[in-house]
Amino acid sequence: MLDAEQIIEQLEAEGFRAAFLPIGAMEQVRAHYHTLTQRAPETGLAKGAAERFFSNQPPKLDFEPKSILVIALPPGQAGKLRLLRRGKRFEIPVLPFYAQGQKPAEHLKEVLTAAAEGYQLGHTTGISQKLLAALGGLGQYGRNNICFVGDWGTWCELDTHYTDIPFEGPVRESLRMASCDTCDLCRKACPTGAIGDTQVIDANRCLAMRNENRGHMPRWVPKDAHHTLIGCALCQACCPQNPVLNYGSHVLELDKAETRELLSRGKRISKGLARKLEAFGIDWDVQVIKRNARLCVKVM
Repeated sequence: MLDAEQIIEQLEAEGFRAAFLPIGAMEQVRAHYHTLTQRAPETGLAKGAAERFFSNQPPKLDFEPKSILVIALPPGQAGKLRLLRRGKRFEIPVLPFYAQGQKPAEHLKEVLTAAAEGYQLGHTTGISQKLLAALGGLGQYGRNNICFVGDWGTWCELDTHYTDIPFEGPVRESLRMASCDTCDLCRKACPTGAIGDTQVIDANRCLAMRNENRGHMPRWVPKDAHHTLIGCALCQACCPQNPVLNYGSHVLELDKAETRELLSRGKRISKGLARKLEAFGIDWDVQVIKRNARLCVKVM
């Protein structure tokens, strides 16, 4: 059986980045959630996050956890949907974590199963993965409340597990990047005013949170704010600490009929278009994709 350091080496050899936290770090996590609602008493989502955390503690596991493993998956490839409507071409950007499908997660599962052979793992529940990444030293918060992982920036996904792997190590105390103290580019770029002066943002006003889920877009969202198929890139794209995305080399062309189908108000799409989107890496709620595409085209 490998030790914690060797498991990290195995994961990094396969292109991932990882860090361990001792299970004692849960004291800092609990403290964070205790103060979360005090920092943002007007934010209902902050209260809900704290309630979800405490309702999932202690975790329901078949083993006694000794550590928490935090893994960052490498950024995927940004892309574009190119639509043909009324003789004109429209391009809708697709952010990396929405254009890679399940393949990276499947590869990570294979690598992790081999590296942690002989140990037990269970996904963390109700805990902010970016908080665990920051405490473990894998990443740091930006003013926009998103986790930056070294030169990968914010364009990567996180995966976290309770484990019975022995680990005793330090827990980082400073969670936010020092460069954010004198910079507020992301706050100015946010189209809905979700980013304030503290680390706690008003997630209820976050465009990404709104357009990742079904439902009507609130009237207070500016009509010209819609610029990606899923999520929002404005507070990330303007950050000097983030790498610049290249959307141009990964393009999915839709013909006139496929464009009409994507922009229609029906709740479903044909199997042919579904397969085409899936092959491109888009594996998301169809109703969400269709609504957001219509909103983007109206802006264009």
